[in-house]
Amino acid sequence: MIKKLLLLVFIAANISLKAQTIKNQATFRTLKTATSLLEAQQFEAAEEYFRKGLQSARQFKDLYCQAFACEGLGNYFTKTEQPDSAAAYYTKAIALYKTQKLTLSAAIAENLLKSVQGIGDTFAGIEVGARGIKLCVIEVKMNKDRQFDYALKTDTSINTDAASLSYQSEKESRDAISRLMEIAVKRFNVTAKRTYIVVSSGLKQELDKYEKVDYFTQIIRPKNLDTSIHIGYITPEQESELSFLGIVPPKTKFSNNQLDIGSGNTKGGYFSKERKFVPVNFSLGTKSFQRLIETKTNGSVDVFAKTAEQVIKDSLNKVMVDELVTKADFKARDAVYLSGGIVWCITTLLHPHSAAVNNYTEISSADIAAFRRRVATDYSGLIKPDLSLIKSYEDVVSAEKNLTRAVNTYDQKAMLAGSIWLDELVKHINTINPGKKFIFPKYAYVGWISGYIIKKVNQQFTGALR
Repeated sequence: MIKKLLLLVFIAANISLKAQTIKNQATFRTLKTATSLLEAQQFEAAEEYFRKGLQSARQFKDLYCQAFACEGLGNYFTKTEQPDSAAAYYTKAIALYKTQKLTLSAAIAENLLKSVQGIGDTFAGIEVGARGIKLCVIEVKMNKDRQFDYALKTDTSINTDAASLSYQSEKESRDAISRLMEIAVKRFNVTAKRTYIVVSSGLKQELDKYEKVDYFTQIIRPKNLDTSIHIGYITPEQESELSFLGIVPPKTKFSNNQLDIGSGNTKGGYFSKERKFVPVNFSLGTKSFQRLIETKTNGSVDVFAKTAEQVIKDSLNKVMVDELVTKADFKARDAVYLSGGIVWCITTLLHPHSAAVNNYTEISSADIAAFRRRVATDYSGLIKPDLSLIKSYEDVVSAEKNLTRAVNTYDQKAMLAGSIWLDELVKHINTINPGKKFIFPKYAYVGWISGYIIKKVNQQFTGALR
């Protein structure tokens, strides 16, 4: 799996200039012209200006402009697919930056060098959730377009019942973290500084009821865990922003929304016109909504559906209205990146081919409403979609595997509860712009860790501004 993520890395020329005096402004103007030509894909002219600038910088013994020129030539050779030459110039730029103690510029050039060498960094994220503990190992590489590509090396989970707070569940959680850490370290050589262990927002909400969050993070910590690894926790608001950063393509960051329909809660948000993240959160998710219905009825599927609809009408409609009433931007935008187990289930059963092979699958509000209806009226047909139009045998195998997982994960009542909650929520989201698209990102379940990585990478560079 490959997915492009944002790398907010800029060559901070103005910052560098504060620490380093330009000895010849004409030389620097030549190099800035070369940079502009490179961005305009005028490659021959760009190379000529970079070489001219480098020659002038050497004449005036201007180390900063020499480094800038070497980095520029590295960029030129990268864009023209000459990796050996690019690596040679990046190496020169790194040495020149370090000589001047320009650590930020050197760090950027080192990342560019790794890019052309095909070297990536491997990160591990362990999410401790209410229903299980999940490991994702991701290799991150920068591509020639100066974006991060990440490849999911593995993802696996161990079922636990962490929210029960029993001695047995605490031991199971501790043992699970140990086993998953062993996979990350022994199979993928992930270092401690690139390992993140986080208690999910949904589980944190459960633990907060008993004021047990800090106790829990301590009691589940394996004795042999590297002392530099901190077991933390995140709020729904933090998880929303991290998931957004990891899921929504960078170019649509300020025009699209994201919403995750979790088992314990529903969380998401958007970036405002002021470029601040605005969270959208509900304390209910698919599983918690199902439990709420089950406290009121143990009847048939029909009775279950009618009870769920009554609960929505009596109280939850107001909850949705109250959360969205001041967030017209969220309702007005054209697309929502929609994730979560029930969204995956709906996409898998209604669009089995796309769900199995594509990174993104568009679903409509009509799809969600149809799924809700068919769970109650045509369940046997719903869980056995026609795969005859899929031509590739490998794709059929992938689709069948996906379908089996979906049906084994969600029984009829779970599907019904999830689809009712989602359908009613979508109706509220669509009150301003009913034609919006809903997009299911296949790898959304690693969204928080990829978002966490992006944030850490950005902090590496933005920290120099403080």
